[in-house]
Amino acid sequence: MLFLFPSEFPSCKAQDPEQTGKKIKIRVPPPLLDWKTVNEKMPWNIVLLLGGGFALAKGSEDSGLSIWLGEKLTPLESIPPAAIALVLCLLIATFTECTSNVATTTLFLPILASMARAIQLNPLYIMLPCTLSASLAFMLPVATPPNAIAFAYGQLKVVDMAKAGFLLNIIGVLVITLSINTWGYYMFNLHAFPSWANSTVKP
Repeated sequence: MLFLFPSEFPSCKAQDPEQTGKKIKIRVPPPLLDWKTVNEKMPWNIVLLLGGGFALAKGSEDSGLSIWLGEKLTPLESIPPAAIALVLCLLIATFTECTSNVATTTLFLPILASMARAIQLNPLYIMLPCTLSASLAFMLPVATPPNAIAFAYGQLKVVDMAKAGFLLNIIGVLVITLSINTWGYYMFNLHAFPSWANSTVKP
């Protein structure tokens, strides 16, 4: 819509008394937004990153890859659920240091949901802490734009950021797993396997 709306009201040029009879020229103002500005200022890398993450998650779901990977993780059924949540939170927190939060969650959540259904565990018990763990990007400058800004202007070294970020990641994972196993366990009714998790995906 910004390409259609003018930046100002159209106006007619003042008519010269000596040029009576000539056509009045109407000056058409430029639009609020033009393609040149969009092409130069638009962060296309973010658009492609988000779109690629959604396409990858949708392709994994429609092709059955998420279900297949989830079924391959059924040996985790012998492990206590609290240990499963802790290990997966550590995995997601490590993976998100190299990719964006959106790409990490869109890639892992369908797989984790299929795994939880395969071992008859409430999917929210796995998906909620892993989603929160995807935001624990504190160690590397490339993990998130705020880290890159602080690294560029704060005269920091990667080692310094990694040391502080590692401690924050450990604290964050422990707080998340503790919360999901205490008040979150009863608030979200995680002890019961929900009926909506019994639905199967069409091949």
